[in-house]
Amino acid sequence: MAICVRQAPAPEAEPGRAAVAPGRVTGGAADEITADKKKAVAPNLRYLGIAVLVILVGGVGGTLIHDHWARAVSFVPPQGIGIFALFYIIAQVIERVQEPLVPYLGRAKDPGEQEKEGEKAKLKNQLQAKAELQNAYVAEVELPMHENKRIVANKERCVDQIRANLTVLIFGTSALLAMVICGYLKAGLLRTVGESGIPAWVDIAVTGLVIAAGTKPLHDLISNISASKDQKEKPPGVE
Repeated sequence: MAICVRQAPAPEAEPGRAAVAPGRVTGGAADEITADKKKAVAPNLRYLGIAVLVILVGGVGGTLIHDHWARAVSFVPPQGIGIFALFYIIAQVIERVQEPLVPYLGRAKDPGEQEKEGEKAKLKNQLQAKAELQNAYVAEVELPMHENKRIVANKERCVDQIRANLTVLIFGTSALLAMVICGYLKAGLLRTVGESGIPAWVDIAVTGLVIAAGTKPLHDLISNISASKDQKEKPPGVE
């Protein structure tokens, strides 16, 4: 027995609107932007470029300071203070110096505002983006509809983009400050652990990048190095 399948009739366009094919939903761009919320956010190439440039400037500046303006400076830790304490202090100082500036440094556009024709989306800093996100949360709770959910997703995406941009930017500026300070103090992490014959610029670059990672990773690294050093100094058979 032959089975006849009737083709669905073509949709008729309403006045002022284009016809939509079956199975498709209007507002696809908005749905795609909302779906992007689930994807990992990568920093903008501009911030990556700035971070790389800043790190290079820090390496050159730290090396020049080390070779020409820091000859009379030398760090000798007092008795009872570990040699690695200096690097932890530098990391703490850099974090505290940059902390008040962080809310104003990273900027990003709201993907929802980019949909508007004839209007250019404005760059928002972290404070502005978080304030708009809180307002969007309130609106969604009071009136839970698809449009408000889409707005919340776009605001969250904007905040995530700012955080991603800030991560690479703060890493770059932290590395610059660390390289300059360590160059002036002639404090190199590689030489501190006993590596000799290393060019000054290599030691300064490695030290700056390690300090830029933050106080917690630096603290863990110092603890592991200290524990390994203490273990080697113990006599055989002593735990």
